[in-house]
Amino acid sequence: MKTFAKLLVMACFTILFLSACGPKEQKVYIVSTNDMHANIDNFPQMAALIDSLRTAHPGLLVLGAGDNRSGNPINDRYAEPCKPMYELMNAVGFNLSTFGNHEWDGGPLALRNVLSWANFPFVCANVTFDDTLRMRNVYPYTIFTVDALKIGIIGGIQLGENGLPDFHPKNANGSHFVPLNEVLQQNIDELHDCNAIFLLSHCGYEEDREIAEQFPELDAIFGGHSHTRVAEKQLVNNVMITQAEAKVKFVTLSTFTFKDGKLVGKDMQLLSIKDFPKRDAKVQAMVDQYNSNEYFRTVVTNNMTPIESYESLGCLMTDAFRYTTGADMSFQNPGGVRFDTLSARPVTLKDIFALDPFDNEIIAFTLSGQEIINLMKSCFTTDGGPIYCSGCTYKYKVNDEGEMTDIEVTLENGKPLDLNAKYNIVMNSYMSSVFDYEHEDEGRSTFRSSNELMLEYLANHPEIDYVKAHRVFEIED
Repeated sequence: MKTFAKLLVMACFTILFLSACGPKEQKVYIVSTNDMHANIDNFPQMAALIDSLRTAHPGLLVLGAGDNRSGNPINDRYAEPCKPMYELMNAVGFNLSTFGNHEWDGGPLALRNVLSWANFPFVCANVTFDDTLRMRNVYPYTIFTVDALKIGIIGGIQLGENGLPDFHPKNANGSHFVPLNEVLQQNIDELHDCNAIFLLSHCGYEEDREIAEQFPELDAIFGGHSHTRVAEKQLVNNVMITQAEAKVKFVTLSTFTFKDGKLVGKDMQLLSIKDFPKRDAKVQAMVDQYNSNEYFRTVVTNNMTPIESYESLGCLMTDAFRYTTGADMSFQNPGGVRFDTLSARPVTLKDIFALDPFDNEIIAFTLSGQEIINLMKSCFTTDGGPIYCSGCTYKYKVNDEGEMTDIEVTLENGKPLDLNAKYNIVMNSYMSSVFDYEHEDEGRSTFRSSNELMLEYLANHPEIDYVKAHRVFEIED
């Protein structure tokens, strides 16, 4: 009997010993967001949410996938542009960000200021800067150590057909870009001894899927640029892809499980910021202080009927450009209309500057009818949607390749567009620089900005009603 008891005790000790020596399980938690576009009003709730997650998971990392600025004049037109966003990101405790295309909206010198204000590094593997710019705190990748695990995070940004991210080309000025897929493998190889390798991407959801197919060594991609809401776990080639829409509406909480240092599980949750019941008092006080600028509350017109359409607001913008310049027609790229909802109420300077945060120069052209058709086609492929217009309406079809076809333009006087006639048109300088279409006139500056023309137009229109403005019609086969 004593022998049996001894054997039982030894067996128990053996089980305990084997359990203690079994695979060690560890978890790494990451909060990611993207395309915040200076929506500082949601920061108090985001700060409280992240603080609660950090309390539950002390090693939590907080990542931003770019486009931190451009969208809120309280931030973008601050005495030191963008400083509010980075003071708030510091207060929340961001650990890392990559660049979005809008980080260049103020040019490289403004970007250098951002790098000096941020209490966290930036990663972007496919950009380099001239030494004369003295950019600091930018790396192709960085490594975090979480509970003795090495977590490597590479950064990357999308490039358009012109080899630049989607910003005005003049803003590059000393910034140099290469396609991300040309440098990504090298950076992955340099992180070979990490327990996990992630990509912090401002490339867009579809491009992230392509990257996942090409680079299975990546464990996850925290994405941005396309404003995609990824609500459920997406695995492409076993690479988890996330994105949290835009404008501080959501964050993604990703959980990575390791056993003996090997990644064995990955999961994600999309968390709503607006539904979180608490606000961080310190961050709320900072936001209230930034919002206290009375200048932006100046009323410039009254909107009589609620608007819920990008096109309606695009019609407002193009009417302003045509009215103030006397052009035959004016055009606006859809990507330059930054919100689609305007309630029936007094419209303030803040609204106008938020609608068009870029305030580009307005450029005049003399184009033939055929060249206007070429412009429309270029916008559709380059900017991802039909161009908004004033002085005309048009209808079109889309072929199987996703190209605009069968365009029929009707002028304001009811006559069809004459393909051989010449017309005076205006557009913003981003369009004139980026859109690649066949035309002869190189354009000339009006020496006036889009916001300036908007405010002049509204000064002569104390009431506006654009709810029924509809000038673009897609015809289904």
